Amino acid sequence: MPRLSPRLSGRPAVQGVMVCMAVLSPVWVWAQSQKSPTAGEIVARMLVRNSERQAALEHYASERTYRVEYKGAGGKHSAEIVVHAEYRAPDQKRFVVTSQSGSKFICEKVLRRLLEGEQEAMQKMNRMQTTLSPENYDVELVGEELIDGARAWVLKVQPKVANKFTYRGRVWVNMQDYAVMRVMGEPAKNPSWWISRTSFESSYARRGEFWLPARNVSTSHVRIGGDATLTIDYGAYEALVGRAVRGGAEQSRVE
Repeated sequence: MPRLSPRLSGRPAVQGVMVCMAVLSPVWVWAQSQKSPTAGEIVARMLVRNSERQAALEHYASERTYRVEYKGAGGKHSAEIVVHAEYRAPDQKRFVVTSQSGSKFICEKVLRRLLEGEQEAMQKMNRMQTTLSPENYDVELVGEELIDGARAWVLKVQPKVANKFTYRGRVWVNMQDYAVMRVMGEPAKNPSWWISRTSFESSYARRGEFWLPARNVSTSHVRIGGDATLTIDYGAYEALVGRAVRGGAEQSRVE
């Protein structure tokens, strides 16, 4: 059998490598382009999309239920109020308590004050101070998860300034439209001396083109003993009115 010269014997292998590289190069470039963005990029895009959604949302109404359950040395106590809530752009919230039951003290001193705190948080300065942004939080991308069939980035957040409106914990951001789907954490600053620690979980649901609060559960340990759980069910959103999020002035309505 004739022998191949040294110059020719290696050529098929080299050519094979070259062909393989030619095939894989576009695949490698595509794979690189599919890498997750950085935490800073996710937050920047989220802020843009949130601003678009906020500008498009004009009005909604919902029937909310606020419930507190306390278990401790003093026994078990509970209270509940049902609230008709309305939002009108750009920052007006109106609450009307339609019914209340259970402990009158909890209704008056806890739940009604909670409503006052929500209205205070809507004020422009407070919104600016608590927005999840590079100015207010240190953010780290720590993973990806599937939530209700949707892919989400998981961000670890730490406030740069601790106040009663900021928090530390984790935030899940939808990969498709950069909306916040879930927040879990604890307040950066205890809301009261009587509370030694608090944790919370907030979930959001898509309503048409908008993402609105669906449920919030907060658990607090009271210094004198016992635990209190606050649950907010935001109910069905009615009269949800807004413009198309991406440009256009056509009115859309979601019931």
